[in-house]
Amino acid sequence: MLKHIKKSFALTNKYIILATPLILFSLFSSLYILFSSRGNLINLLIAACLFILMLTAFLAGWSYMLKLCVSKEETNEDANLLIKEFPAGVGEYFLPVLGLLFNVFIVSGIIFALFHFIGMKFIGNPNISVQDLSQALTSIESTAKFLESLSPEQLTRLYAWNIIIAAGLGIEYFLLLFCLPALSFKSHNPFKAFLLSIKDLFSKSFFKNVLLYLILFISYVILSFLTSLFGLNVVTHFIFTLVNFYYLVYIAVLVYAYYYDNFIRVGGKFDERV
Repeated sequence: MLKHIKKSFALTNKYIILATPLILFSLFSSLYILFSSRGNLINLLIAACLFILMLTAFLAGWSYMLKLCVSKEETNEDANLLIKEFPAGVGEYFLPVLGLLFNVFIVSGIIFALFHFIGMKFIGNPNISVQDLSQALTSIESTAKFLESLSPEQLTRLYAWNIIIAAGLGIEYFLLLFCLPALSFKSHNPFKAFLLSIKDLFSKSFFKNVLLYLILFISYVILSFLTSLFGLNVVTHFIFTLVNFYYLVYIAVLVYAYYYDNFIRVGGKFDERV
């Protein structure tokens, strides 16, 4: 695992151009959501569909860049030329990624239904309205007042529901860990790629896969804590924004490099079962 961590740092620094599509997508999507979050239900549905298409185009082009980044042999070619491959990736992977997002939607729905059933059966309804909960999250003061207004039983159930939700999200993210790499390297068929990613996830490398996931999870928690703690003024906020973008590029490269070395180029040779 240490080898992949070092290799991914080197690749991220070399192909830092990978951050450009991520930053642009983050900027444009934030502006789009800001200006399209008003209107009636029909307008919101259209805006949501357009956002999904934007996300699909971004993931298609970016995943192709990541594939080339980790699979390219050492050359003297300018690393910044990798950005020119983004449109080719959109053309080749747009429909497969759209199908993969449909799979993600189905998996998310199943996991949500399962953990909702578990929560209702073993924890029960905390009797807190969605409107009150959303208003409580608008500020720290509102959250404090909201928590003070709850009974001890409601607080216990609320904390238990937080654990259930965190567990559900953790399992979902783990199941989806290799979806995009499998689509990029093994099959353009999104349903086949999803099944192959699950097969690879629970293969003989299962414990290594869990270790990779734990590294990603722990590093994300640490960075989120540092960002919330130190990103309080304009300067530190800007610095931690850049750090977060670098981190997102790095973990994407790490997952792709790990998948390529363990499930594509096995033992220095390409896996003929692909």
